[in-house]
Amino acid sequence: MDAKPNKLNILMFPWLAHGHIFPYLELAKNLSNKNFNIFFCSTPVNLTSIKLTLEKSQFPASIHLVELHLPSSPELPPQYHTTKNVPLHLKDKLFQAFQMSKSTFSDIICSLKPDILIYDVFQPWAAKHALSLNIPAIHFATSGATPYSFSHHHLTYGWDSPFPHEAIFLRDHERKALQAVVFPDFDKKDEDLVFGHFNLSCEIVLMRTCRAIEGKYIDYLSELCKKIIIPVGSNVKEDNEENDHSEIMEWLSTKKPFSTVFISFGSENYLSKDQMKEIAKGLEISNVNFIWIVRFPLGEKAARDEIGNFSGEDVAKAINEVVLEETGKEMRIKCAQVSEKMKNEEEDAKNETAEEITRICMEYKHKK
Repeated sequence: MDAKPNKLNILMFPWLAHGHIFPYLELAKNLSNKNFNIFFCSTPVNLTSIKLTLEKSQFPASIHLVELHLPSSPELPPQYHTTKNVPLHLKDKLFQAFQMSKSTFSDIICSLKPDILIYDVFQPWAAKHALSLNIPAIHFATSGATPYSFSHHHLTYGWDSPFPHEAIFLRDHERKALQAVVFPDFDKKDEDLVFGHFNLSCEIVLMRTCRAIEGKYIDYLSELCKKIIIPVGSNVKEDNEENDHSEIMEWLSTKKPFSTVFISFGSENYLSKDQMKEIAKGLEISNVNFIWIVRFPLGEKAARDEIGNFSGEDVAKAINEVVLEETGKEMRIKCAQVSEKMKNEEEDAKNETAEEITRICMEYKHKK
């Protein structure tokens, strides 16, 4: 793939979850319109779905898809090389296979010789390899500044240190659960653990957020990690296919503002039958309208059948026309103001992101 000489080449390398891949893809689209060639690296099973998305949106020719082949095994065939499909009990195997792809990624980056690498949270080793080749590496965080600043604060100052913004806090049982599950045996000397992806990022960190919502958390995180945080905007994929979700949209149009709960646990979490029953009981007791996104690992038809009672017409019958208490006109005005600020920030965010990436690329080129 020959790139035009007047364009800078970016290698983008997200984690294997669609909740990471599609924000990276939206960023790729934005950058491809700012005089960059994009090489988008993921597993073949992920690239298949990406290709369909790009074809629908008539993607620019400056976005190139690059296959990353993970080690395969009988229990982890290629169709499981994405968190969207992999069964829950094989998630750790997928993560291990991804970590074992370092040599394959090394071949890719050495072959492409990009001007810069944009990498994700679970592969600080990719940034290390790029830097060893004198290729700058920038981390793009798909989560917002609030959870990052909260976690960084407590890992820097200890769990007894109060977070400076009182609206964000953990109850004692929540804090203990977080410490036990997310940060067990944390060693601050291990730069690759937890915040290694920040430490290795060259001067800046790109983040899927905007100042209209997280301004003070962006500033505090920047202070903590000693990096300039560049908000790239919400990077929400616009769906112009009106008929794709027409039934849901038609149903929502009949509901009053602030009357509906949206329930989703992301692309990597599958609930057990008992967990789903508990949530269903809570929804029934709460008497609210709801939209519940339910996911199952690839091929687990039995699990789908088990929960049939919680889907389709039965769910519709369970929805009651009870409106949550709302704060009225003032809340609607505030939401509209934030939305307008976000829209105004979008183009500035795209320009600032492109300018900062170009600057860092040029600095590294002059060093060579």
